[in-house]
Amino acid sequence: MTKVESTNGQLHYSIYPGGERILLAFHGFGQDNKIFESWSKTLGDDYTIYAFDIFYHGKSSRDYGNLTKNEWAQYLQKFLQNENIKEFTIVGFSLGGRFAISSALSFPTQTQELILIAPDGVFLTIWFKLATNPSTRWLFKYFMLNPKKLEQLLRFNDKYKIVSSYLRDFVQKELGNPENRKRVYISWNHFKTLGYGKKQLAKEFKTAQFKRRIILGEKDHIIKPAKILPIIKTMGEFEVDILPMKHHQLVKPEIAKLIMKNTV
Repeated sequence: MTKVESTNGQLHYSIYPGGERILLAFHGFGQDNKIFESWSKTLGDDYTIYAFDIFYHGKSSRDYGNLTKNEWAQYLQKFLQNENIKEFTIVGFSLGGRFAISSALSFPTQTQELILIAPDGVFLTIWFKLATNPSTRWLFKYFMLNPKKLEQLLRFNDKYKIVSSYLRDFVQKELGNPENRKRVYISWNHFKTLGYGKKQLAKEFKTAQFKRRIILGEKDHIIKPAKILPIIKTMGEFEVDILPMKHHQLVKPEIAKLIMKNTV
């Protein structure tokens, strides 16, 4: 593993050697770059994978505070210079989709293809809105610091069915320990500034020259195809794949096979 350093953080990444093509990969919440290690078995003949630990995950660290697009671009620029990388494909899963989008739009002429897998940054879930909206952020933080109150909220949901049982179970699993509760609050709030509004994102994508693909799960109750596809249709030409998978399954090695199959 190697890293890019700045005055307020360290961005760590692993290199999975392979072919001449370059793939920059960004994982989802609660994961680290090792999630892409198995992909190298499928993509290795064609791609060398540079898989990142996004901040507050794995070994990447950063001072608390909003991560701006400019700051992220500076990290990525140092990385590209250090590794002497000129062109690349980008893939982002879930929370990593926010990093993938910002990376592609920061370096549009060097990006050959952007592959978004059930991405954050296009469609915002109710939990993200609750965590980042100034009027409700305090409430989300309160539940993150008071797990008993969070459990009461989930029981309230069981009674009134505000969100699906799958999403409820996902929240209970992902926020089941203090470390994850802190990490989700910090990540969502500090990464919010890395994103784009819908109109701005549509404008950027419509003028971008790189290929764009989105992979969604038919059984995904977090990033639902029915919610995200109408948004994607306003953003220019996207190749769309919908697989019979749940959210967490969309980063399995089978997805690498799909990428390889569609590579020209």
